[in-house]
Amino acid sequence: MVYENSKKTKKTDNDERLSKLHSEAIERFANCQDYYSELYRNCEEDIEFTHGINQWDDADIQSRRKQRRPYLTINKMKPFTDQVINTIKQARPAIRVTPVDDGGDADTAQVFQGIIRNIERTSKANNAYDAAAMNAVAGGLGWIRISTDYDSPMSFDQKICIDRVINFQDIYVDPNTQTLDGSDIEYAYVFEEVSREKFKSDYPDAVTDSLTAQKNATWFDDETVQVAEYFYKEYEEREIYLVEVDGKDSVVTKAEYDLIVEALGTEPEIIDERTSLFPIIKWCKITGAEILEENEWVGKYIPLVPVYGSEVYIDGRREFHSLIRQAKDSQRMSNYWKTANTEFIALQQKAPYVGALGSFETRKEQWRNANNLNIPFLEYDIIYDDNGNPVTPPQKQPPITGSPTMSQEAAIANQDIKEALGMYNENMGDASNAISGVAVRNRQIYGDNSTFHFIDNLSASISQVGCILVDLIPRLYSRKKVIRIIGEDGQSNNVPVNQPYIKTENGKEPAAGREFDGIYDLKAGTYDVVCDVGASYSSRRQEFADKMIELAKAEPRLMEVGGDLLVESMDMPQAQKLADRIRTQMPPEVLQDDPQAARMQAVAGQMKQLEDQLLNMEAALQDKSAKEDIEAQSKLAEIDIKRQELAIDAQKTKADIDKIYSEINKTNTEAASQSISNVDAIVGDVTDLQQSVEMLIDFMESEVEEQQVISEPEPIAETMLSEETSENE
Repeated sequence: MVYENSKKTKKTDNDERLSKLHSEAIERFANCQDYYSELYRNCEEDIEFTHGINQWDDADIQSRRKQRRPYLTINKMKPFTDQVINTIKQARPAIRVTPVDDGGDADTAQVFQGIIRNIERTSKANNAYDAAAMNAVAGGLGWIRISTDYDSPMSFDQKICIDRVINFQDIYVDPNTQTLDGSDIEYAYVFEEVSREKFKSDYPDAVTDSLTAQKNATWFDDETVQVAEYFYKEYEEREIYLVEVDGKDSVVTKAEYDLIVEALGTEPEIIDERTSLFPIIKWCKITGAEILEENEWVGKYIPLVPVYGSEVYIDGRREFHSLIRQAKDSQRMSNYWKTANTEFIALQQKAPYVGALGSFETRKEQWRNANNLNIPFLEYDIIYDDNGNPVTPPQKQPPITGSPTMSQEAAIANQDIKEALGMYNENMGDASNAISGVAVRNRQIYGDNSTFHFIDNLSASISQVGCILVDLIPRLYSRKKVIRIIGEDGQSNNVPVNQPYIKTENGKEPAAGREFDGIYDLKAGTYDVVCDVGASYSSRRQEFADKMIELAKAEPRLMEVGGDLLVESMDMPQAQKLADRIRTQMPPEVLQDDPQAARMQAVAGQMKQLEDQLLNMEAALQDKSAKEDIEAQSKLAEIDIKRQELAIDAQKTKADIDKIYSEINKTNTEAASQSISNVDAIVGDVTDLQQSVEMLIDFMESEVEEQQVISEPEPIAETMLSEETSENE
């Protein structure tokens, strides 16, 4: 974990303060041990029991070992816990950020969500959530930890990490916490067992002698040293003011008010004021003998989030039970009756062959090993009775059977396990005695409901993770920067934060002094966090595809406006390429959110209009050529040559457009975007062609009019009148 201005304590520091802080930390930990020792022991037993360990009492095991009797473990617990955990993996809770006041906005909330998804991806947060859920389901308690680290060895920027906690017993928290998400934790410990060599290397001046540590000698042994990170809250009184700035009411601290006064050059009116307590999270690293380091955590929450199983209060104490806590006795009974039945069968003799005396004289070795070897045939000696009749041949006796009572008791124990867990055959994918599909589904719902509290508790904990992240993000990402965000569909995008941005065809870029479209100010406003529990994005995508296909059957025209979305949502190879091809053929008005495709459609429309103009011009020239004299036809022929040259240029431009379409159809989206970057040049070509055509049309019309004026002589009377008027003037 990284802290700004982190420092190791020195012997020259305030020894009295450090000694008092250390004594308080040790005393608090003793209280935690008293409270959690039995609870943690029970949780650890449940985890072991879930994995088939210690399902027999030690006394029974020792007794059976002495008597050489079996003690079988037919573990039925793990499939049930795996069912719940894998259900959680398929319906991962998703963090949602929403603005609370007028200082926040929905777009910035989306950026917060994108940053959180990026943190989850880079931290492999799913592993952290799964480990916490596994410990909560199998043991009753798990943990999620949030930490910070530098982006790289050559960076001063810090990143936020969501860490996995494998051993839940490494963390102890304030016994007085009451919330389900741990947001009210006042102090906490994170333990690490460090080898003596590493400890001496990191802290050469630290105490490692258990005698010096005295009553805290349990923190040391011959090979390791127990080191704990100790978090604790302190509260600081601050004056807060309610002021009106830019027509809006704002609540600011005294320090923030002074900055506003300095910026505005005037003192805004203070509408109200009061003293408030602000939490400050302190951190130090300790052993049983001393404090090694100390600093201040950047956020306002202790960055440890519990994930509870079943929360109960017994005799005034808060306890957490696993999924299998109430089914342990039934599992023991199942083990016992399975073992007893196995022992009963094992003690019986193997089914022998029974025959008259003397029937086995020939080939005695084969008869002696008949129960051990796969002998294809056996010959016997024919024996006659007193009347001379042959005696019945040797017969194989019926095979031995177990005890019906023991088998029945084992089956009852298995049913008891399912009833204790509230999970039946339908929940495990087995056939059942339910007759109709509705009955099967109802029992599945009943079983899902009986374990839903594990998913709901995890959701509450991940909501608290979101609150911690929303608190840390503006503090650690406070400067102007371009940051990666992840969309709900897993696609990444870079956006500028804490600075004005402009919208471009490639996304959003820093405005850099230009007129801007907006700003994502991570420090402004207040945001709330909720957690959605439901199917994963991939599951919802498949559900969308299924529903879309059903709708398209009822209304085929839907494919004209949503065919690209349908294909894009299908989980099949080349789906994205096919969706891109469909998108290029769709009307621009449908693709309002796809500026590249819309521009290509617009260029194609311009080219169609240009081709129509050239065709109309050709028809007009042919019509006029048929009516005009030889000299006019010569002028029109020159115009036609220019028209043909423009038509050739237009065909070339159209070929360029077709080439881009071809590249779009043959490549992925990224390559298509690169091809479409040539659209600006094509738009310029089309514009030039249109201007040339318009000039040519104007020239054609002017030439034709001039020829018409020359070819039509003025009447004589009008000419004479004009000459007379000129002489008078």
